[in-house]
Amino acid sequence: MDKLKALLRKECAYIPSDGLLDRFLSLGESRCYESGTILTETGVTDTKMYVVKKGIVRFSDFDGDRERTFAFALPGTVFYNKYSFVKDLESYYQVDLWGDCELIVISRSDWRRLVSECHDAALWMLSYAQEELFFQEYKNARIYNGSAAERFKSLLCLRPELLRCVPQKILASYLGITPEYFSRLKRRFRSSQEL
Repeated sequence: MDKLKALLRKECAYIPSDGLLDRFLSLGESRCYESGTILTETGVTDTKMYVVKKGIVRFSDFDGDRERTFAFALPGTVFYNKYSFVKDLESYYQVDLWGDCELIVISRSDWRRLVSECHDAALWMLSYAQEELFFQEYKNARIYNGSAAERFKSLLCLRPELLRCVPQKILASYLGITPEYFSRLKRRFRSSQEL
């Protein structure tokens, strides 16, 4: 748990105390999942909060008949389906797991009780939410902006672990390019020793 707590401390500007992290993590139940498990399907309400302890979590939506990967969560990330967690609405996206994953699952009611009782927990999650908004804009500027080669290079610099663990077609979807073009870029960067 010490490694997970160290990762959680790096997720936002507000650094939670050991006591808060112990209390937060004690709310949850650790669950292991096989690679390829769909955690949340589109159209399902999921009001739980999750902490990634091991593995990679992928978020994808559909624009008609095409799937688009728009985010990943790595160890130390806290996430929840905002539509469901905040407003009890059905999810518009799917959450699936890559690699064998271990998640800590926390109920919304337990989380709300902690926030109402603990000012530090509220400050931590406020900072976390602000950081999440910042990284959405940062991702739009660094991952979704520029040529395909520039987007690939940004992914290589910002999230190199994804290249080792996530299938190529998923990463191509994340960058908004075809799997074939992704493969060409990967060969090009590998031959230039950047990969």
